[in-house]
Amino acid sequence: MKRLFLFFFVILLASCDDFLNKGPLTTLSESSYWQKGSDAEYAVNGLYECFYELDGSGEFKPGGAPYMDLCTDLMYLKAPWEFGFNAFNTGTLTADNGWVADFWKKKYKFIRNCNFFFENVEKVKDQLAEKTYNDYCGQARVIRAFLYLRLVQGFGDVPLITQTLSADEWPARDATDQIMEFIINELDKAISELPEEQSDGAHGRIDKYVAYAYKARAAMHYAGFYGKQDYYQVAADALKEIVKSGKYELFKKDADPVENFTQIFWAANEGTDNKEVIFSYQFMKDKHPNNISTSFAGPGWKGQQAQQNYIDMYECKHGFQAHGISFKEMNEYRNTKMQRSPLEGKCPDYDPQQEFKDRDPRLNATFFNANIYKDDNGVLQKPGEYWAAANRSFAPDWENDCYFFKKLVDPTNFNPVYYYGNSDNNYPLVRYSDMLLLYAEALNETGKTAEAVKYVNMVRERVDMPAIACSDKNEMLEIIKHERKIELMAEHVLVWDYKRWHEYERTMPYGAEFYGYRRETFGQESILMQTKYLTYPQYYLWPIPAVELRNNKNMTQNTGW
Repeated sequence: MKRLFLFFFVILLASCDDFLNKGPLTTLSESSYWQKGSDAEYAVNGLYECFYELDGSGEFKPGGAPYMDLCTDLMYLKAPWEFGFNAFNTGTLTADNGWVADFWKKKYKFIRNCNFFFENVEKVKDQLAEKTYNDYCGQARVIRAFLYLRLVQGFGDVPLITQTLSADEWPARDATDQIMEFIINELDKAISELPEEQSDGAHGRIDKYVAYAYKARAAMHYAGFYGKQDYYQVAADALKEIVKSGKYELFKKDADPVENFTQIFWAANEGTDNKEVIFSYQFMKDKHPNNISTSFAGPGWKGQQAQQNYIDMYECKHGFQAHGISFKEMNEYRNTKMQRSPLEGKCPDYDPQQEFKDRDPRLNATFFNANIYKDDNGVLQKPGEYWAAANRSFAPDWENDCYFFKKLVDPTNFNPVYYYGNSDNNYPLVRYSDMLLLYAEALNETGKTAEAVKYVNMVRERVDMPAIACSDKNEMLEIIKHERKIELMAEHVLVWDYKRWHEYERTMPYGAEFYGYRRETFGQESILMQTKYLTYPQYYLWPIPAVELRNNKNMTQNTGW
């Protein structure tokens, strides 16, 4: 049964304009709260709201986590003026960027709430069973560790604050090494405190294996981005615990691989029917709805859509290896004007006029091919599929370059006129397939390439894609990168993967042009969607918000900003 936790708790409403949220809470909190054991439960429930505000303006609002893959070479935004973080793509990011400022501000808001929790939970400890007290503390530790991981991924060195600050305290930035040590130690403490499974079995409540998952993600970032090679083993050990637990398995409910992959994200399949979702943010249509369809998926002017090179990246049904196509080639491939797909001439299954036919099932499960065009005779053609009645707004002069999202969208609550609809669908924060691919990567980096192959093939087998064979470490890494790009689109992980892989230089060099629907087959040109002007290493770490520099005399800026 879906259970919505009490997120909008009173202590979360107490904040200051200062990004670090200094100063005491209200008299109400001091005098009336922390009187009963249940107060601790309400307080830790309130901390979960940080996942709704995961990145920028909110998880399921324009600018939130499903849109974060816009900061890669895979996607583009129909309305590039709409979201602040699109400045990342255009090379116009500055310290005054509102989205970056909001990202920083919201992380520290919830860190402050975590710190306040630990400073006060002792007041009601004697009213809680020891197991319950440890459980609450463990959940809060994972949330605080997650928030610091996000800050490190975004900015590098940041202030490490573990207690509420007074108005005259101005923290300086702490070294990443210190922060990462804190994150790993906090997650280890949480692992010792948390139960293997929450009593209500809810995917929205943190347990021991969620802590292992975030420990693995933290260790992989530390190892990859900062070159701390020993942490690949730390990640592998954490991921092994998840795999050997036997609690999780890949979702296999429908014999049709397209339909099966689509249904992973449906509310109707949560709970005991879906052991793939390890941790998810919870929604209830009538009380706290997921309205991800608002601009994410439809052909509206805000929609997030695939670059042509990403569509080309999906394998034909017999796989790349069967046709002598390298995963490295596809990972580096960038569609340019009038350029044909690398699949043409190599893959006999590929038909440029029926791009979605005989491809990796995840292509049809992730996107609608909603392109329209006029053929050489001026006749309007619609080779793709649509939501019911949704093609009412398709305009030949504008909406002719489109690969709209199907993944994550609830087709039963999709308004074809306004392109939104409230939904019960939860948003996956940790999926088993993600953990299997991370495990494969960690094993590969620790010299166990042969073992890594097994876990990649588990993910591929679920969608009826042929098994890969590989014995070379570098080649295996390219295979894993490709598999993660295909499997995890719009699940708030790829942007961080690109950072730890140092993937930007080769996929988004300065002045890289990206094109939409390739229509030369019908006598028309490809459409230039976006030109990206990123400079490195500057763009690997975002600028410290200018408002924070103005407010904190001890704060310094990242190099290049």
